[in-house]
Amino acid sequence: MTRKILKLCLLLPLILSSFSELKAQTRDGEFLLSAGAGMGWRSPVRFDLDFTGEYFWNDRISFGLNADTLLRGPASFSFVPFARYHFDLKKWPKFTPYAGAGMGALVNSRGQGWFDLMLPELGFFYELTPRIYIGPNVSLHVLAGSSSTWDFQTIGQVAYRF
Repeated sequence: MTRKILKLCLLLPLILSSFSELKAQTRDGEFLLSAGAGMGWRSPVRFDLDFTGEYFWNDRISFGLNADTLLRGPASFSFVPFARYHFDLKKWPKFTPYAGAGMGALVNSRGQGWFDLMLPELGFFYELTPRIYIGPNVSLHVLAGSSSTWDFQTIGQVAYRF
């Protein structure tokens, strides 16, 4: 009889936990830091180093700051606050595509500056572990200053969520 009570006491927490509701992993209130490298495709073609910090306001909407360094010719530095909408794919839960837009500034080593409108920004993250992600990012930048131009950027990135 004592053995049966002992078994019941040991198994009861397991039995009760099996009836509890399973919660999906959420991103609410978390941060995502990413770094990447890629290209700016407007002539002259440049190498792009990208650093991004992102805060998840809720599971689908995030806000952040993108900092780019474009190298070749005059070095350019871009700082663009942005907003993103993240899509949850039920069939492929490890993939999280997103679309975003932002407005900021771009300056170069010659002292020239532009208003930087990033629209659209598209990409996705693939979950390697619950905290580490990889994925591509593409964005079109409309630059307005004393003259207007555009740039198309592609980035491969690695991200850590905490």
